Amino acid sequence: MNAIAVIDQNRGLGRDGELLVHLPGDLRYFKEKTLGKTIIIGRKTFEGMGRRLLPGRETILLTQKEGYEADCPQCHSLEALFARIKDKDSAHVFVAGGEAVYRLLLPFCDTLFITKVYAAFAADRHFPDILPCTQTDVDKERDIWGGGAIQAPPQAFEIVWRGEEQVENGVRYQFFEYRRMITPQTSEGGKKRQLRRI
Repeated sequence: MNAIAVIDQNRGLGRDGELLVHLPGDLRYFKEKTLGKTIIIGRKTFEGMGRRLLPGRETILLTQKEGYEADCPQCHSLEALFARIKDKDSAHVFVAGGEAVYRLLLPFCDTLFITKVYAAFAADRHFPDILPCTQTDVDKERDIWGGGAIQAPPQAFEIVWRGEEQVENGVRYQFFEYRRMITPQTSEGGKKRQLRRI
């Protein structure tokens, strides 16, 4: 899978359910990368979008809130999510927020498309630090989602591409592409590890 996000210099994602800054160039970049693909978002991100689905993309809502009304497929566990996307090309699946969903799914992403904003804002949601994480970090997220066995793949990424710096609305920003330095852990037989209940 991929993850896509715009973050400030402190890894801030948003505040009060909204983006920290409006950058038309970043919105175009997001559309370019995700059009015709599948995006996975959490309930708070969905509500921050005014409960509107983005055209030309399949949206999957990952939420623990059963019975939630939304005009898109919903998954209430990682097991259900992975079952739903198992036949999709993983390169065409994008994790798009918010903070809890990034933290939960980043261990299963190979590529990150990150827009870095060279400014700091008052944020109440943050993107995970893309450095090696510990099993304890993953266990905390696992516990939030009902327990079960998850073993975190190594969470170290390297920059494989960067765009030119741009300026919009007086704000400098730059596009980066990160690739996982070690591929996600495999089970016996060389196949990607399958999740049990979580």
